[in-house]
Amino acid sequence: MDEIISGALAIIILVSGTYAVLFALYFNIKNHERTARLPVDRTKLIRVAGYGLNKQINEKAVDILGITFGATVCILMPFAFNGLNQFIKNHEVPYLFIIIIIPCIAYSMKKSWKTATELRKLKLGYDAEIACASELIYLQSSGYQVFHDVQADGFNIDHLVVGKNGVFAIETKGRHKRIKDKENGNKDYLLEFENNALKFPSWVEKKPIEQASNQAKWVQKWLTQAVGSEVKVLPVLVFPGWYVALKSKPPFAIINHKQIAKTIPSINGMSLDQTQINAICYQVVQRSMNGDNKA
Repeated sequence: MDEIISGALAIIILVSGTYAVLFALYFNIKNHERTARLPVDRTKLIRVAGYGLNKQINEKAVDILGITFGATVCILMPFAFNGLNQFIKNHEVPYLFIIIIIPCIAYSMKKSWKTATELRKLKLGYDAEIACASELIYLQSSGYQVFHDVQADGFNIDHLVVGKNGVFAIETKGRHKRIKDKENGNKDYLLEFENNALKFPSWVEKKPIEQASNQAKWVQKWLTQAVGSEVKVLPVLVFPGWYVALKSKPPFAIINHKQIAKTIPSINGMSLDQTQINAICYQVVQRSMNGDNKA
C-alpha cells in the first residue's frame, strides 16, 4: 500500500506543472467566454487566399509541438518518477527542488495566462482584418487595387486601396462585445463617434483615430517621395461587427466593415489617371516585396 501511495504521490507532483498551466488556460478561456463575445461570425466570412492552408499549417505546428512534448515526457518521466519515488519512500524532503519548482510553477501559470490573453487579442485582430479583406474583394471587381499588410517604419498598414478617386489607408480594429453591456440593457453592438471620441457601450477610446491619421500621413509622405509627385492619402477606420453611429462629423470615414464597398467609392480623395495608379501600385508592390526597405 505504501508503494502505491508513494507512486501516486510522485506522479501527482510530476504532472503538477502541466496541470497548473492547463488550470490557468482553462480559467482564462472561461473568464473570457463569460465576459465577451466576438463582433463577427468567423464562419460567415469570405475566405481569402491561403486561409485553408494557413489553418492546416497552424494545426500541424501544434501537432509537432505536442509530439515533441510527448517524446520528451516519455524519456524523462521514468527517471524523474524513480528519483522522486525514492525521496517519498525514504521520507526525505527535497527542499532544493521545492525552492526551484514552486516559483517555476507560479511563473508558468502567470505567463500562460498572459500569453493566452495576448493570443486572443491577436486572433481578434486577425479576424477583423479577414472580415475587412472579405469586403475589399467587392472593390477589386470595381477596378480598385487592394494591398494587405503593407510594411512601414515599425508598423504595418492593414489595407491600402488605390483607385481613380484616390489612395486610402485602412486601419482595422477588432473589439470584443462585452456580455455585461447586453445584460445591463445597453446596445452592445453600438459604437458612437462624438467629439472626436469613440464611445463603446462601456468604454471610450481616442487612440485609434490618431493612429489611423498618422498612418495615412506616413503613407502620403512615402508615396509622394517614391512617385515624385503629390499623392493624397485618406485614412479609413473600420470596426468589423459594430454599428457605427456618427453623433458629430468625423475627421475621416469611420465605418463598419460592411460599409467599405459603398463608402470608399463615394469619397472624393484625389483624381488619379491610370498612369498615376500604375506608378503608385508599382511602389506599393516594391514596398511589399522589400519589407521595411525603401523602394
